[in-house]
Amino acid sequence: MSMAAYGLVLWAQTQGALAAVAALRESSVVVAAAIGMVFFGEPVGRTRIIASSAVAAGALLLSMPGS
Repeated sequence: MSMAAYGLVLWAQTQGALAAVAALRESSVVVAAAIGMVFFGEPVGRTRIIASSAVAAGALLLSMPGS
């Protein structure tokens, strides 16, 4: 799975803006935090919520037209 994910990132970087692809790649932090909370019972503190929210907000800003 890791090699497939890396291949998809390389392909995406050839198709779109490098900065946008690199920033959206970091959205995996939000997914990992959710998986940790739901499936592994990890505690979700204020720092993790703020960091995940910042990443999600950045991804939303990048998806807006004109960015």
